[in-house]
Amino acid sequence: MANTKDICVKILQEFGLNPDNGRIINGHIPVKTLQGESPMRADGLRFVIDGGFSKPYQEKTGIAGYTLIYNSHGIQLVEHESFESREQAIMSGSDIHNRTLLQDFSAHRMLVGDTDQGAVLKEQVRDLEKLLNAYEQGTVL
Repeated sequence: MANTKDICVKILQEFGLNPDNGRIINGHIPVKTLQGESPMRADGLRFVIDGGFSKPYQEKTGIAGYTLIYNSHGIQLVEHESFESREQAIMSGSDIHNRTLLQDFSAHRMLVGDTDQGAVLKEQVRDLEKLLNAYEQGTVL
């Protein structure tokens, strides 16, 4: 079962990801908080989330779903309460139930250079520097 840490580690490794900072995200899976379910599984390696704004799901889940926020500061999971209207939610701020910090990047904020695309860009810079060096030495015109 994919809710075990061992299985999630194997899945992440199969995709060439480091289990120390890789995560598996499953969307469109209602989390039944009324029955004690948590969106965090396998010791935090797997997140099971659903937007959950659909009224029929709210009766089963007890909430209006989750939003996963991933940015250079960290990863947060936001749990939403059900609400009657957009206007009411905006005025009362009632659509946000709580925020859970899953991973904090404050010790080393995630930058473009830390990403897979950053590695590609760094390689392109090295190639351009080699080309410039060859041009300056006259080996390439």
